[in-house]
Amino acid sequence: MHRIGLLLLAIWVLVTAALAWSSLQAIERYETHANQQVEQRTRLVALMQSTLIDSEFDAIDRDLRVIRERLVNRLDEPSSRMARTMESSLDANALVRDLWWLDETGERLATRRRADDLMIDPVKEPFFRRHRQAPRRHAGDMVFLTRPLDVGDARLMAMSRALHDRAGAFRGVLVAYVDLNALAALLERVTAGERLVSLVADRQGHVLLKLAEQGLSAESLTHWLEEGEALPPQAGRFVGRSDGHDYQYSLARPEGWPLNVVAAEDLSVLQERLAANASDHHWRLLIWAVVSGLLLLLVGWLFARRATALEQVAESERRLAESHRRNAAIIEAMPDLLFTMDAEGRILDFEPGEGIPLLMEPAAFLGRTVAEVLPPDLADLTRSVIDDTLSSGEVRTYQYHLDFDGTRHYYEGRCSPLTESSVLILIIDISARKRAENALEWAATHDALTRLPNRRLFLDRLELAVNEFHRYGGIGFCLLYLDLNGFKAVNDSLGHAAGDQLLQRVAERLGQQVRDADSVARLSGDEFVVMVTHASRPEARVVVDKLREEIGQPYWLDEGEAEISVSIGMACCPNEGRTADSLMRAADEDMYRQKPER
Repeated sequence: MHRIGLLLLAIWVLVTAALAWSSLQAIERYETHANQQVEQRTRLVALMQSTLIDSEFDAIDRDLRVIRERLVNRLDEPSSRMARTMESSLDANALVRDLWWLDETGERLATRRRADDLMIDPVKEPFFRRHRQAPRRHAGDMVFLTRPLDVGDARLMAMSRALHDRAGAFRGVLVAYVDLNALAALLERVTAGERLVSLVADRQGHVLLKLAEQGLSAESLTHWLEEGEALPPQAGRFVGRSDGHDYQYSLARPEGWPLNVVAAEDLSVLQERLAANASDHHWRLLIWAVVSGLLLLLVGWLFARRATALEQVAESERRLAESHRRNAAIIEAMPDLLFTMDAEGRILDFEPGEGIPLLMEPAAFLGRTVAEVLPPDLADLTRSVIDDTLSSGEVRTYQYHLDFDGTRHYYEGRCSPLTESSVLILIIDISARKRAENALEWAATHDALTRLPNRRLFLDRLELAVNEFHRYGGIGFCLLYLDLNGFKAVNDSLGHAAGDQLLQRVAERLGQQVRDADSVARLSGDEFVVMVTHASRPEARVVVDKLREEIGQPYWLDEGEAEISVSIGMACCPNEGRTADSLMRAADEDMYRQKPER
């Protein structure tokens, strides 16, 4: 009996130790998973905000360089005409509060909106002195961002580039005042629904703007970033000075801009949840240890070895049944499809997901191969993934799409090996993610007002057409550069809403007058460009006459009737240029020669 007691005690100690180790492993896995989710969330928000800032600032700087080129070509013209050039610039960018042209002394020569409420003395700002003192050989490539400027209710940041004439002499500075409040509103739309705190700061740690969800504070993150001894690494944790909470943060840096985007999440709620989970495991382990110890003593005294063995068998069966019920409940609750297939692609078992439609009745799947139930291309892809998974013994991921009720749905399959001859395939609906990715891609390459391709997409198409001509030859193509005459008068008389509607009507007429193979794009303001493919100069001249006549027809807008005309410059490849830049420059120069009242 004494030996039996020692044996039972040893068994109890071993089982308890194993359960304690298992409980600690479960606690660590839960904590690791939760922390990974927080890290991924902060990293994704910081990256999305950084990408958006990089895109918006690049667009503003690109427009500044375009305006600078125009002004350099027209420095000898009257200042009133130069002012009109400024007033028609950057209208499509909602982040730009105003655009100034300063002369060599800092005097404002022209502005886009004549916003007299911006009481700013540029001479006192560091960017003006730096542009004026910059070495001539580097001055043209220098762009500066200032610290935030509080002007009334507005919070602005100045983005500036120096203006030099053809001889290299300093002729002033172009300054775009970026509205940080508008930028904050744009970033908030990107991070909607995330309980995060995020900041945008310069590389010296000076905070430009703060974003915080309701109930959260940005003060701890601000103190940490402004008062820290050094800039933070890409990701990590810190303790907030104002509240003493732990924060998980991620940092991203926009390409080409001296800014830091930091997203942080308060870990106090997570820590409470982790502590509760650990306490629950500890209590269950303690209860189990006490109860099982008493039970083993009782069983040892009453039934000895046989009774102990029977109890262990019953306990094992109970746990196995509970595990089976739990796994079955998890599978039934999953909204995704789950297939078990053999090496030949035959469906051995599956669980239908609630949110994913099936190609046939569920009962028809069992025992059939993927070639019998799936389209040929998808069946071949599935067989290839199964073979790769079984041969490598590793998880393989693939994507495909299917059309239901006239709508395209996108799915992701994850194939995991079960045995040497069977796999488990989980099908997840990723249609929402695909739609979001497509929307972001479209917004980056198209003009939001006219829905035409923007400068970036058009230049890619133009570069492709030039490369195609150099490779295959042929009759070439022609580039048409269009600038609307009288557009400012419509804005002044009928308002900017009518001006926007007029630009949309002009875009529609341009699209109706060209072939499907041709390309139409909006560059900026009231400037458009058309690429007439596989056309000689006489053929392109016919298109020019059609466009001039069509655009010159009256427009009936919501605010009243409007009439405009158009100046069209033309450059044909290869006669006027053999590169994208030379063709754009030649067409632009030809367009300015067509402008009335030069």
